[in-house]
Amino acid sequence: MMLMKKMRTAARLRSQLWSLKMPSLCHRSFAAISTYKAVIFDMYGVLIPSPVKLATVFEQQNSVPLGTLGRAIRTGGELNAWKRFMRGEIGAEEFVEAFGRQCSEIAGCPVPIGSFLSDLTSGPMTRPLPVMMKAILCARSRGLKTAVLSNNFFQLNGDPFLPLDHSLFDVIVESCREGLSKPDPRIYHLCLNRLGVSAHEAVFLDDLELNVKAAVQLGMHAIKVGDLAVSVKELEGMLGIPLSGFVPGPDSAPWATKLPMDRLTQYLRKALHLSDEADPVAVQQLSPSQSNSLYHLTTGGRHLLLRKQQKTSRAMETEYRMLKSLNGSSIPVPEIIDLCEDPSVLGAPFLLMEVCLGRMFSDHSLPGLTPGDRRALYQAMQHTLCQIHCLDTRVVGLEDYDEPVDYMGLQVRWWTQQYRDSETPPIPAMERLIQWLPLHLPKHQRTTLIHGSFRLENLVFHAEKPEVVAVMDWGRSRLGDPLIDLTFSCMGHCLPQDNPLLTGISDRGLVQLGIPTVEEVMGQYCSSMGLEEGIPDWNFYMAFHLFCLAASHQGESKSTIAGQTGSGRLAEQVADLAWDFATKEGFRIFNAMPRAPHAGTSPLKGQVAE
Repeated sequence: MMLMKKMRTAARLRSQLWSLKMPSLCHRSFAAISTYKAVIFDMYGVLIPSPVKLATVFEQQNSVPLGTLGRAIRTGGELNAWKRFMRGEIGAEEFVEAFGRQCSEIAGCPVPIGSFLSDLTSGPMTRPLPVMMKAILCARSRGLKTAVLSNNFFQLNGDPFLPLDHSLFDVIVESCREGLSKPDPRIYHLCLNRLGVSAHEAVFLDDLELNVKAAVQLGMHAIKVGDLAVSVKELEGMLGIPLSGFVPGPDSAPWATKLPMDRLTQYLRKALHLSDEADPVAVQQLSPSQSNSLYHLTTGGRHLLLRKQQKTSRAMETEYRMLKSLNGSSIPVPEIIDLCEDPSVLGAPFLLMEVCLGRMFSDHSLPGLTPGDRRALYQAMQHTLCQIHCLDTRVVGLEDYDEPVDYMGLQVRWWTQQYRDSETPPIPAMERLIQWLPLHLPKHQRTTLIHGSFRLENLVFHAEKPEVVAVMDWGRSRLGDPLIDLTFSCMGHCLPQDNPLLTGISDRGLVQLGIPTVEEVMGQYCSSMGLEEGIPDWNFYMAFHLFCLAASHQGESKSTIAGQTGSGRLAEQVADLAWDFATKEGFRIFNAMPRAPHAGTSPLKGQVAE
């Protein structure tokens, strides 16, 4: 009898350990479709080089006082020669004469504007910028419309200067053809109408502040372009899709993996109760992974998400059960349709769910939003986390979820084993953490439903309101210590922007951005959850998360690390950061020993002042 009891206990322990296994903490799977439908690009300074630098070089080479051309463009109001040229009201010859005279008066010497116009339409100005061209290809491959909205002019031959592949754009709007120029709001409306989108469904990129402000006033999300790479990164954050790595194929989609469309169509018509006359199925692949592929499907007026894996995993089964159970609860989740394990359909098991339309963000600095909007979204994020942790699992049929025995202890032991299994050269900080973590496990652990990967990237926000409309990626959920979720959601607050494994915002100026600090996040959570004592050991949780991140990266890089030292250094850097948090926790414990914390301190009670 005693032997059977021990066997049952061991089996339960193995089950808990298995359920604690997590994919890489760096993994990101898209599980919603952004409400943005179009990206509108200015041409000069965005798609081709800026004429501002060209004007400076021209002035230097022709002994013209610096800033002469800029002054001529800005003076004279709407009737000056430059603006009339941009609106197509005068031709190239008349422009050269009128604008040349204006510049010469400002400079006090002759200015050969004909030469400048020639430079403006030749050489580097005729070569589109590669980083933006790749971004356009990626955006179009994801079904987004693209447009050019440019203040442009007619050349001497009567054609506008447009050194771009016209097939890359659904709409091209040029000021010289329309008789309107930016920042006149009418030309923005003209572009939106031709695209068939509303202002809040479009993102606009321009290198001039006044044009960006005009777009924002109309309701568009806008990016002022300076550094091209930074601007593309900001656009990625808005759209929630990668904008590099385009690979051309027969259907012009990156990572195109063909699905057996006949079998898929037959399955969908049965699962969705569609007629044989329903619209054909359109497929768009969202993830390049071969072992965990993600597709956006449209058919019968419905948007669907299909996640296919090589075999049914515990995470897939867990996500299916969680979405089924949580549908209709206070926690916003997408509607799950089916877990299909029939290999005759797609050759591998897959999950099918409804797409949640809304905004997704991969950049924790939330580019393109106001400080007030950023704060409101982060508050909505914490409100949703509290909803998850307050849920009565019995009400939603999850009462048979096993309560873990020593949840944090199991986590530490499992990740330690992961590190040992993939260990290359020893990392001193990891060795210290392996000794330190088990000795400093939190003494008071609550048990609630936890998401397991609660972060900004796994949330879908309402298109216009600061409200979470869906929490995605439930494959790592279970009963456990809720502070795991809370502290994981704050990881970005403690890491710099250039962290190679997990991009952070610690050096981005949170107060100026309007993003709540760690103390404010913890304060909101403690107030909502009634935690009067705060979270004194939060440094332990941060050290633990970084320990897991280092171990996870070590495991991923083992197979490719031969002859390479960069991967090992990354894991070592993260481990060193984890040890920094462990050291802070050690100081907190030491300082708390002689006396109890004073009442009324911050939620991070007992922390050492930095």
